[in-house]
Amino acid sequence: MARPHLGLPARTRLVAAVAVVLLGLGACSGGGDASTAGEAGASSVGQPGTVEAGADCLAPQVLADLGFDPAAYTGARHPEVPDAAGLPEGFTAASAVRCSTGETLTDAAGTWAAVTASRLEGDVRPLVEAVSGRSTLSAAGGATPTCAPDGDRSELWLVDALGVAVRVVLPGGGCEPLPTPVADGLAALDAVDVEHYPVALVAPTPGASTGPTTD
Repeated sequence: MARPHLGLPARTRLVAAVAVVLLGLGACSGGGDASTAGEAGASSVGQPGTVEAGADCLAPQVLADLGFDPAAYTGARHPEVPDAAGLPEGFTAASAVRCSTGETLTDAAGTWAAVTASRLEGDVRPLVEAVSGRSTLSAAGGATPTCAPDGDRSELWLVDALGVAVRVVLPGGGCEPLPTPVADGLAALDAVDVEHYPVALVAPTPGASTGPTTD
């Protein structure tokens, strides 16, 4: 199986001055489908997150939060990203990237648990409201959730019109099933790009190489 090229690459963290400029431009360029944290009518979760140059579903912190061991990942090393947090003030979300588990891929090495990266477009306002709304957070509870060991999980990036991204906290810790407002907000968006990446070999083929097949 040929390793797919990462459609949602991680890049180096933006310096503060550049981040401020990009956020300002993103706020000015948001269209009718965009939504700001202020427009959502609720405060973001916890401290504001750090903006990144792009969403990355294979960053070590994302893999760990999805239940994988980043040190065991045999693919190309991705830059580290901050922990999930709230939306920075003035950040204008225009699309989303969902990183999720639950899919498997098979090649000569065996069967791999995969991370699915889904780029989602449409009216993101309900999703922004769901991940920042007090009612959703209250329903999810205040304690740090613990996902079932074999349960599916999701992580979420919100992306502005220029591609700048923030990894946000999902109510319920990203454990499936997601809270209804979050699930509905995601379901209302269109998946315009979906990629599956082999991450953990769960059923090796006897005598085969332990790494994914490459070109």
